[in-house]
Amino acid sequence: MASKYIPQEIEPKWIEEWESNKTYKTPELTDKRQKMYVLDMFPYPSSAGLHVGHPRGYTATDILARFYRMNGFSVLHPMGWDAFGLPAENAAIKAKKNPQDMVPANIANFKRQMKMLGFSYDWDREFATTDPSYYKWTQWLFIQFFKMGLLYKKNTPVYYCEFCKTGLAEEEVLSDGTHERCGNKITRKVLPQWAFRITQYADKLLEGLDELKWPHGIVQMQKNWIGRREGINLEYKVEGTTEKIICFTTRPDTNFGATFVVLAPEHPFLQKIVDGKVKGGKETDVNKIKLYIQEAMSKTDLDRISEGKKKTGVFTGLYAVNGLNKKRMPIWISDFVLLDYGTGAVVGVPAHDQRDFDFAEQFKLPVIEVIKHDGQGRKAESAYEGPGVIINSDHWNGLRWPDDKEKIFSDLLKKGLGKKTASYHLRDWIFSRQRYWGEPIPMIFCSQCAKNRIKSKELNAKKLTEEVEESLYGWFPLEEKDLPLELPYLKSYEPGKDGKSPLEKADKWTEVKCPSCGSTAKRESDTMPNWAGSCWYFLRFADPHNDKEAWSKKIINAFLPVDWYMGGAEHAVLHLLYSRFWVRALHDLGLLDFTEPFLRLRNVGMVLAQDHKKMSKSWGNVINPDEIVSEYGADSLRIYEMFMAPFSQEISWSTQTLQGSHRFLKRIWHTYHNSDKITDSGKTDNKQIIVKLQNTIFRVSSDITNVKFNTAIAFMMGFLNEWEREGISLSKNAAKSYLKILAPFAPFIAEEIWQKIFNEKNSIHLSDWPKVTKIEKTDEAINIPIQTNGKLRALLAVSVEDSDEKTLVAKARKLESVAKHLAGKKYKVVYKQGKVLNFVLNQ
Repeated sequence: MASKYIPQEIEPKWIEEWESNKTYKTPELTDKRQKMYVLDMFPYPSSAGLHVGHPRGYTATDILARFYRMNGFSVLHPMGWDAFGLPAENAAIKAKKNPQDMVPANIANFKRQMKMLGFSYDWDREFATTDPSYYKWTQWLFIQFFKMGLLYKKNTPVYYCEFCKTGLAEEEVLSDGTHERCGNKITRKVLPQWAFRITQYADKLLEGLDELKWPHGIVQMQKNWIGRREGINLEYKVEGTTEKIICFTTRPDTNFGATFVVLAPEHPFLQKIVDGKVKGGKETDVNKIKLYIQEAMSKTDLDRISEGKKKTGVFTGLYAVNGLNKKRMPIWISDFVLLDYGTGAVVGVPAHDQRDFDFAEQFKLPVIEVIKHDGQGRKAESAYEGPGVIINSDHWNGLRWPDDKEKIFSDLLKKGLGKKTASYHLRDWIFSRQRYWGEPIPMIFCSQCAKNRIKSKELNAKKLTEEVEESLYGWFPLEEKDLPLELPYLKSYEPGKDGKSPLEKADKWTEVKCPSCGSTAKRESDTMPNWAGSCWYFLRFADPHNDKEAWSKKIINAFLPVDWYMGGAEHAVLHLLYSRFWVRALHDLGLLDFTEPFLRLRNVGMVLAQDHKKMSKSWGNVINPDEIVSEYGADSLRIYEMFMAPFSQEISWSTQTLQGSHRFLKRIWHTYHNSDKITDSGKTDNKQIIVKLQNTIFRVSSDITNVKFNTAIAFMMGFLNEWEREGISLSKNAAKSYLKILAPFAPFIAEEIWQKIFNEKNSIHLSDWPKVTKIEKTDEAINIPIQTNGKLRALLAVSVEDSDEKTLVAKARKLESVAKHLAGKKYKVVYKQGKVLNFVLNQ
């Protein structure tokens, strides 16, 4: 019998065996089996393949899937590929190949690596967003949303990446004004774009968040992104015209102190001045206005609203009239006002808003104080933005803000000067991409029908605003029998400098007959963003081979919503928000019976390189899992990834610590191959070790479902320490139980020992999870995890009597693995009685 642990000899064998036997195929649901849907965020198969940071999240879901499978659940644990989008296209352009020729190889490499790491996916459910059989249904869903009135197309100022030559959604622009895909600075352009009316679902998306078992930080990020603010839209007549300017404000109490109005450069009213539809005053300089608008469009929103930046602007020569006091307020244009903020128009109250104050100071505009705090006025060099007593405001004098907020709102509404409303940060979702590698949008445009104001008869007119309806004249969806509309194979597909899609040049593909009037029409040449395929892939996994419909409602109801969802926090306001929106809309269409896609969400902490930087080719610090598996085996990598730190915490790679995980598995191997450690008898002379095993099973079971994988491994290590002591042995049944709780973490070594040492014929991964039985209490030691800043440093065995904080701290400080981290540093102690001791170091 082999006594040496050589993972390279056993792991490839079990990969083939599991695949051949379809060990991880999703079983049918029965009355005896509950469903459990465990899902990874849809991976993007880049040409670089996996690095060692990726398996951390995949290993976590694999542990959960294996745990629930052994507990009798019908586990759905699928894998597929989010393969459309800019990274693959840019890589293909660089290689001078079509992405259709490159992406399959990327997928094959990712799949090989995932199998190498022992992930228990049901590969029979695999698909890629680039499969026509899949994107047929993505296109079908687009058409359903179009008919529902959730889509429109019009010329829109959008973020634009000059490097990638495409328009972007606001969510794809990072806070530093760069494109989240390529890292280059973005600008703004006016382009014809398809857009989703996600804003129609703003309140529903907010309401649903409180029902979810998600990290608080992610919930808050979504709430902030939706950004609901209650206020009032105040109307100001433009002097000498029939026009009105509407300004959203949350502080109508300051309206007697308003001295000017500022418009965003993109505001439609300014275009009317430029076009001559609104006659300017003596001071109106149309050329100056046009130039300022052009300059503003070349800046990012971040550039425009940066604090401390000198305010710029142009006076339009026109005045708005304040309905409260009939005072004239000059109308300015300035880039510190964003079209997406409220109504794109701000009423300037410089005494009580710092940005307004800075603008007034720059252009010598009046500052009128209307709020005093505790009898004290504002400081001369700044605005006062807090609560207080209203002054200089006619019949409002003596009221307090915000105590008398409702009285002020009511007064404005009675006078007909405004309407109570809510404003949102959330903008409609730009859905067009002027690139090749994406799902073709299944729409046809007929200029003749547009001219005659003819729209699709399938549109739900009740759902359309006048503006949306206007944008849809001449647009018609493909018939279902014509789906999928396949992406043509182009030799030349580089993005054009004119901002148009490469498909625009494929004349034979774009030219079609109008389905309404029969005249010559054109297919939409823009493609969908890569988010399209990942908005609903979790639904298709439940019914992946259905060629009659996107999914069977019966099957969907059986497996959805997703029970466990794992991935990076960077998707908080991209994929997660978009997916929630689509599910809500699909529910309203009657295609789904639930409103939220993911019940539980957990975020994985990033694995940094050994130099503490993000792994990147440009840094030359990427660690390939193939190399680690080749030297240490997949089980060692899995154990290390789960043991290195709490799951959500960022951590730097350490080969030295990896070697410790490898030594742990070698000890497991040696112990199970040592005939003195396992007896045939059902009894053991040492009751304490059995009690400890029961405690370990209980703690590992609890820690898995609480995503505390590092402490689960620590408890297993602690048990092994006791088992290795001289004279301690286990019965076969007890030894099998310990092996079972190890199996989700280290599936290869567990399977090998299970079938070779114990001569079991069926897979350990389909066996029953060990149950904790009632054991007579003994005075055995308890294991307390010792941490510094949340990182596990040791497992300290103490008696119950010695588990008080003072005694535990004293013992922990003597441990070398802890002491070296405390040396010369101040700290505070956080202790959960009998569970964990954490030294929080001052940074």
